[in-house]
Amino acid sequence: MNDTEQMRTIAPNTVSILLGCEIEKEVYKSKSRGRITSTEYKTWRETFTLPEKGYERISLTCPICHRSFELRVFSISRARLRKLYFASCFLAIAACGIVFGVFAHGGKGEFMGYSLAAPFICFTVWQLRNVIRGKFDASDVVSHTVSHTRVKLHRIFDERKGIIFPDQ
Repeated sequence: MNDTEQMRTIAPNTVSILLGCEIEKEVYKSKSRGRITSTEYKTWRETFTLPEKGYERISLTCPICHRSFELRVFSISRARLRKLYFASCFLAIAACGIVFGVFAHGGKGEFMGYSLAAPFICFTVWQLRNVIRGKFDASDVVSHTVSHTRVKLHRIFDERKGIIFPDQ
């Protein structure tokens, strides 16, 4: 079954996310220089049902290393609010750059302020455009909870460019 057929069979309030487990392979070991390791990720796919409001904590067990970890799965409205929050942060940084450009006297200060603001304005427009279109990344919908102990690293991957939810 290819990806487009799989996307059609998944219900509208569920999302399929690719997760990965970090595997370290020893490449070189020396008494004087220590050891050099190469990091790879073995992946598997999980399907989550999105909650109606807020977020849910979901405990998972990695099928590769058999360790448990926790993910937070956000509702569409919560994911939209998170995207709007990041857009407002980008807008605040752009505003600071514009203010610096206005109050900096001389050519280099003005140029530096406006050139600092320009990419953040683009990021803001990009985030707002995705909010309006309803297009989210895997990191907008699913978040890894961070534990304070050193455990094996699990990452959230996504094969597609974004997850598009229909307007509700």
